Amino acid sequence: MEQHVTDEQQVVIETNKVSKKKGFFTKLLKVSLAFLFMVPALIFWFLAAIVLVVVLSFSGGGEDNKCNVARVPVQGIIATTNNGLTGMLDLGPVTSADSIIEKINRAENDDSIVATIIDIDSPGGTPVAGDEIMRALLAATKPTVAVIRDRGTSAAYWAAAGTDYIVASPVSDVGSIGVTMSYLELASSTEYQGSRWIDISSGAYKDAGHPERVLSNVEREHFQNEVDEVHEYMVTQIASARDPLSREDLAALADGRAYLGTDALPLGLIDEIGGFEEAVQYLTNLLLPGEALTICPTSYGALEDLFY
Repeated sequence: MEQHVTDEQQVVIETNKVSKKKGFFTKLLKVSLAFLFMVPALIFWFLAAIVLVVVLSFSGGGEDNKCNVARVPVQGIIATTNNGLTGMLDLGPVTSADSIIEKINRAENDDSIVATIIDIDSPGGTPVAGDEIMRALLAATKPTVAVIRDRGTSAAYWAAAGTDYIVASPVSDVGSIGVTMSYLELASSTEYQGSRWIDISSGAYKDAGHPERVLSNVEREHFQNEVDEVHEYMVTQIASARDPLSREDLAALADGRAYLGTDALPLGLIDEIGGFEEAVQYLTNLLLPGEALTICPTSYGALEDLFY
């Protein structure tokens, strides 16, 4: 039997359809608003967590922490400054002289800290960065010890020379005193690809060293003179900081070679074979024998360096 829908029933049906649509959009609006308020909340708590981690790292772990020896990490490539983004984005390990010096000065101004250990695992970096760290360590009034782990070479050794005492493992790489600005020349591959260099510069040396063109003999001599000058300055600075070595003795070792810890000791590049235990023992003998010395915990990521 065929059923007929009255006008009143049709109105009810249409009303129900409209109600269902309104209900759907109402739920969608509620979900959207909830998400809109949730995102700022998540961002807030994320930033709060970051601040908490930084505060805890600065405070050394709270009131229960009885440490009295600061531990300053020098790890990765050393540059003068670093905004922290390279470490956070995993673009490569970079540490800045600014953040290292700030930590050294913080230990100097902290009455609860009696000494500073420089924890080194670095292949080096820029000459200015190494020199700045060394100067900061020489200016420190509290005892300082460098502990070289896998590597303490080039600018990292330059920095370590500013400490009162250097300890390294028997198999640590130590030294590599030298300067380089070598690079890969791409001129031949550029020519092979059918490209050519167009020189538009304001001075004869403005684009010297550009990898897309061949270095002239005059330019090579200019750069070699600069490298030699920085090398001489590096040797002079390290020798002035390392009492066991004369400048002549250090110059004979400064051929860019890295020495194992067992070889570095008799050469005068380090003072003892060992690690943190030997560093603490040296400080104990130097300060008050019998007094307990405890190394403070430290953070290693770029999170803390982001603020310097």
